[in-house]
Order: sequence, then C-alpha cells, then structure tokens
Amino acid sequence: VLGYGSCRGIDIERFDKTSEVMERAVQLRKDGICTFITVGRLVGDKGINELVEAFVKLNRENNDTRLILVGCYEDNLDPLRMETYKLIDSCDAIEYVGQQNDVRPWFAASDVAVLASYREGFPNVVIEAGAMGLPQIVTDINGAREIIIEGENGIIVPSKSVGALYNSMKRMLNTDYRNFLAENARKLIMSRYEQGYVCQCLYDFYEEILD
Repeated sequence: VLGYGSCRGIDIERFDKTSEVMERAVQLRKDGICTFITVGRLVGDKGINELVEAFVKLNRENNDTRLILVGCYEDNLDPLRMETYKLIDSCDAIEYVGQQNDVRPWFAASDVAVLASYREGFPNVVIEAGAMGLPQIVTDINGAREIIIEGENGIIVPSKSVGALYNSMKRMLNTDYRNFLAENARKLIMSRYEQGYVCQCLYDFYEEILD
C-alpha cells in the first residue's frame, strides 16, 4: 500500500468550492434544509434500499431534510426493491437527479454525503466529497473506513443496517456536530490524497525497488 491507499489521488484545485461551482450550487441548495447526498450507481449493492428506508423514517420525524440521489438505476443488473422505488416516488423530500457530468455543485449544495455500500475497492467518491468539505456517513467496508476517521471527519456504520444509517443521519442534524466534522473534511483529504503526494509515493517506491 502506497501512502494511504489511493492509486491516483485527487485534484484538490478542481474539487473545491470555486466561484463557478458555487454559482451553480446556490441554485441547487435549499436553505434551512439539511441535505444528504449519495453519488454512484443506484443499486442494491450500494445500500440504496437501506438508505432510502432510513431517510424516509428520518424525514417523517424531521421534515426539514432532503436526500439527493445522483446516479443511474441498473434494473437489469442489481435492481432496487419495488418498495424502494415506491418510497422514492412517494417522498417529496427525495430528489432523483440521474447521472451528472459534474458532481461538484451537487456536493456544494449538500450538507452530508452518504456511502451505504456493501463493498468497495477504494471509493473515489468519498475522497471527492471530503475534498468538497462534506462530513460523511460511510459503511464499515474496505476503502471507506480508511478515508473516514470516526468522529473526526465522519461516521462509520455497519453495512446493511437501516437502524445504523437512521441514527447516524439523525446525529448529523446537529449543526454544531456536523460543522465540526466538516472543518476536518477537506484538510484530511489534502494531507493524504492530494495528487502530488500520491504521485510522490509512487516515485519513492520506484526509486526504492530500483536501488
């Protein structure tokens, strides 16, 4: 493992709240609403069934919340449960926006990023969300648990658990706690996954084995 595990790192200058990004984000943001976002394939293996169920429960108790789903359904490969589709269609607080060429404005318009996946390699989306300054909720799986440090830049929960997702999302409604995690989010990504650092780790390894 070189550095902290990422094979390519992230362009910190691109994934930032630039004026261009924020101009679009202002149009997408809803003031006074705690917005959760998940980015990726909208399939069962990504934990979308559990995430939607947990959010609907949260929203019934706290109507100042919303969930943005960025990505595409894959009905032929790993479809969501029929109950999940019904919840998405019936809950006005859930916004399905499909695949987006540029996820940065969507991150900038959100308050918390969620990765509810059952398994991953090393999820770039968690690095991207962190670089955009978002606190995160991730499942206790490879990659995600290396990027997120519990209580520092996010919350780590068991996979496939509706209750754990619900409880962690409820904790994120505390603005002070959410802001504390957000303060650490970008700094941690910059120190571990900036592209120049990741490339240097690779160069150093080449020099070591060639010597």
